[in-house]
Amino acid sequence: MAVSTEKWRCNISDDSMTATVFLTEPKEGETLTVEDVSHYLRTNGVLYGIIYSEIEKAVRDRVFLKDIVVARGKNLVESQNGYYDFLFNLGEIKHPTIRSDGSVDYQSMSVIQSVSPGDTLAVYHPAVPGTSGMDVKNREIRCKPAKEQPQLKGSGFDVSFDGNTYTANMEGRVEYSNFKLHVRDLYELRKDLDLVTGRIDFRGDVVVHGNVCTGTYIRATKSVTVDGTVEGATIIAEGDIVLKKGIQGGGRAKLVSGANVYADFIEFSEVKAKGCVEANIILNSIVSAGKSVVVKGKRGAIIGGTNYSVGEMTTTHAGNKAEVKTVVASGISDDYDKRHHLLTSKADSAKESIKKIKKEIEMIRDVRITNDPKDVKDAKISQLQRRLKRDERMLEHVEKELAEIEETINVGAEAAVSVEDTVNPGVTVRIDNKELKISNTMQHVKFYRPAGSSDIEVKTI
Repeated sequence: MAVSTEKWRCNISDDSMTATVFLTEPKEGETLTVEDVSHYLRTNGVLYGIIYSEIEKAVRDRVFLKDIVVARGKNLVESQNGYYDFLFNLGEIKHPTIRSDGSVDYQSMSVIQSVSPGDTLAVYHPAVPGTSGMDVKNREIRCKPAKEQPQLKGSGFDVSFDGNTYTANMEGRVEYSNFKLHVRDLYELRKDLDLVTGRIDFRGDVVVHGNVCTGTYIRATKSVTVDGTVEGATIIAEGDIVLKKGIQGGGRAKLVSGANVYADFIEFSEVKAKGCVEANIILNSIVSAGKSVVVKGKRGAIIGGTNYSVGEMTTTHAGNKAEVKTVVASGISDDYDKRHHLLTSKADSAKESIKKIKKEIEMIRDVRITNDPKDVKDAKISQLQRRLKRDERMLEHVEKELAEIEETINVGAEAAVSVEDTVNPGVTVRIDNKELKISNTMQHVKFYRPAGSSDIEVKTI
């Protein structure tokens, strides 16, 4: 006699990946078989992954009134997209280590990632296709297709036969962005730069592992990094200048950076940076920064000299107890506004001239307006096009300078001098074109000039 299934229960999990069955004990004269249970499962929608061994065991051992797992789906295996392992730091290290006293360890800085021929730069791991799954209702669970990454393009490296390993074929600096890999030229001097070597003029990055001696010269179209001490030398870089042990200029040193200057100390030197100047101490120097000047640490101090930043200047101490004359200045002068007005007028004049020249060219080409011979027209147009190119070049130059001045004015809007510890007598504070001479010791103060105010104000920080 067939078994009754009225009190049986079949339960399918919410994710349809498992199914259980609850069996009741057969009545006298009824026979329970594996096929009875299997048929019951199928009629209740369980069509895949039936575990017949569990059903056989339940029938044989007479397992009743208990939920038994009798079906399991097949889990999908997700596809793995192709990816690169880059064996170099993908970002430039711009920020040095902060010591326990709050000062900065500039020796930990590096803006150069240099490699040698044969160094492995990147390894590509191809995409791995996944495997679709099935739930107990016999429905396919599809995995996403595996995606390969583009091959790296660039220069300064070789690619293995299988296309997966990228190896440097030259010494230089490694750069990566958006699947473009380059090994750029790098000049690396593994000794002191002295009067024998004398001069480095290089289109790229320069690294000097020794000292830079008095009377020498470095010029780079990118960054300059010096591991040792710099003496009375000249260093000019379009990128950052990083002096891990600082500069003792003796009144003869000059640093000019198109970006930022980082140094452990700056003494008796002239420093100009379009960006920021950061050091642990600045002593008797002439410093100018297009953005900010920051002097860190408990003993960090600006002592002597003239120190200027367009934006905020921050130091722990300003001046010293000996009342050495020290100038700390921030902000912009009225000259910027005057220059901005002049350049705006020049730009407007150039735009009007360009518009007029283009109209004249159109009129000459219009046969309805002029019947001049072709050679006469060509000569007139050629002359006008020369004037047009001249005015367009001038406009481009003026607009570039205008953008730089506007950026400077924006930075100058945050002009302030913050002294986190002590300001000593002998210090002169300048904000924009206003000046305040310090005659008494002050502590934890910020000097600033509120919008519309004609005076420098002081507040506690």
